Amino acid sequence: MEFFLIKRTEGHTKEFLNWCYEGIYSFYDNNIQKEKIENIISLTGSDMAFTVVNEKGELVGNCEFYDVSDEDEETILAVGVQMKPSLTGNGYGEEFCRAIINGGREKLNYKYLELAVADFNKRAKRVYEKIGFKEIREEYFVIRGDKYRFIIMGKTFN
Repeated sequence: MEFFLIKRTEGHTKEFLNWCYEGIYSFYDNNIQKEKIENIISLTGSDMAFTVVNEKGELVGNCEFYDVSDEDEETILAVGVQMKPSLTGNGYGEEFCRAIINGGREKLNYKYLELAVADFNKRAKRVYEKIGFKEIREEYFVIRGDKYRFIIMGKTFN
């Protein structure tokens, strides 16, 4: 399957907001966290948020790029990725993430990129390592009242 980035529309956003995952991955459900819902809606139409489609034009994921740099440092972008629940765990992760990274580089011209992966999400961490991301630090975030450990990973591009 091939993947491509296109501009996010309101219709895409409405579909994303209904995505729910099974088991431990229900942590990523889009409809249970007010801040996540507001973020997805606010980024609709942004130059930093994209819908991922396959070669048939079917919606298969989304991604957002964020400026996470401090005021006194060079711009550092981070990416958040999300694959359609019915496609997860089927071996598409590496190709899906490569398409997002390559498409993002074409659109945003970054030379370095970070991402955060929940510590329990070993499946995603393996994919990120396969495509060249390295662990750089850990951070803890409070989400829905609970504290979660995240691994921050980074990759430099030539």
